[in-house]
Amino acid sequence: MKKIVALFLSLLAAAGLTACNSTAQLPGSGTSGTAAVGQADQTPQTTGNVLRALKAGTDSGRYGTSYQIDHTILCYIDYASASDTALCAQPSCNHDSESCTAYIPKGQILSSLYAVDNQFAAFVVSPNSPDEGGPVLYLADKGGGNRRTLFQASSGQDFWELICVDDQYLYFSLSTTQEEGQTIDLYRVPLAGGEAEAVFPLSDSQILGLSGRNLVCYSYQYEEPENRQEPQIPEGAAQEEIDQMMMEYKDAFVGTHRVFLHSIDDGTEQELESWTSTMGNEGRVQYWQDDRLYWLDCNWNKLPQAIHWTDENRQTGEVALTWPDQALQDIQNNKEGDFRVERLELVLENRAMLTVRGPETRRYAVDLETGSVTEIPLRYQSNGKEIPVAILGQSSDSLLVEIEVQMKDVTYIQDDGTPTMNGAAIGRYALIPFADFFAGKPNYREITTQYIQTIW
Repeated sequence: MKKIVALFLSLLAAAGLTACNSTAQLPGSGTSGTAAVGQADQTPQTTGNVLRALKAGTDSGRYGTSYQIDHTILCYIDYASASDTALCAQPSCNHDSESCTAYIPKGQILSSLYAVDNQFAAFVVSPNSPDEGGPVLYLADKGGGNRRTLFQASSGQDFWELICVDDQYLYFSLSTTQEEGQTIDLYRVPLAGGEAEAVFPLSDSQILGLSGRNLVCYSYQYEEPENRQEPQIPEGAAQEEIDQMMMEYKDAFVGTHRVFLHSIDDGTEQELESWTSTMGNEGRVQYWQDDRLYWLDCNWNKLPQAIHWTDENRQTGEVALTWPDQALQDIQNNKEGDFRVERLELVLENRAMLTVRGPETRRYAVDLETGSVTEIPLRYQSNGKEIPVAILGQSSDSLLVEIEVQMKDVTYIQDDGTPTMNGAAIGRYALIPFADFFAGKPNYREITTQYIQTIW
């Protein structure tokens, strides 16, 4: 029997921010109000017709959301001023009513908030109940004004993630549930307003990135051996014996992995990479950036010996890795056996950043010329646990990072005007130049926050 892993989307999720009133500068704030499909009087302009990823921000700033006790506020972190603001141009606005362009009512769920380009933002909001229809896709000026509806899902349809844009369309995945089961398809809707249409099915693919007019997709399936029974655990078996039996059971399932280009215009596919592994183990960590697929072998309690890459033309390369003594000692001393490379997250200035999980979670930079692996020692406290600083955004010369998270009591105002106390995870955020980040120097330019509590 063949089992297929369902769709996952790996593009950046919208940020989570929190609280009220604004002074930070957001370039190009627009007018307030909404418009229906087909009434948009402006169309975002992009250069060329290549597909462009939708992300939480640009090199000027980062979008996010501020969750209040009875509503949500759309927000923005401006890198130039190192401060946050609500997506509202109205002076002295409290951001707590429908007249505010940053306001999302209580009960409505915002699942995506992305920069379309340097002029527009797009976001998805789910209504209070299914009786009000499915999720709504909005397009707005980058400052929150001139909000208009591009698409609303029907009964039995759902979507929560936006994928990419070109010079005419915005693309997203749409799930449809019918009596015979669920389907997931790629849809597109004109940025100028109009009817949405299906492009092709996305039933078994994870989207890693974009290349020209292609989606870069990853798919995985495994074959279940015939007459294979789950292991019968003897009564009183030691945990080591149980782990061994489960490992042998999983090793009997062989999975096939593929990374391929999927043309958004004609649906044709071009394979870039393929490999096999046992069930529950992808065998690799991978990351697509700048028309290259970077990957490393990923095995328990074993460090990869090289980093590899394949570009959109199937040109390949690799460089052997030289690990620091601390990483080698960590794996030798790791009695739990759970040491592994967990993920690749970014390629910056010809260095690939990867996270390694073991006795402690550590971040390393891999020099793609020499293969030298260097630890990036910048860390922070997250509810009493020390972990590498979280990378949340990027300007032309700096990274936006989270430098602390702590639980604190926060006062909210209820519908009747009375205050109430609730616990909240409060974060601190900062910009750090690339050079200082790689050197491990905490030369932070902290973000002055009025709204932000936590960026998810």
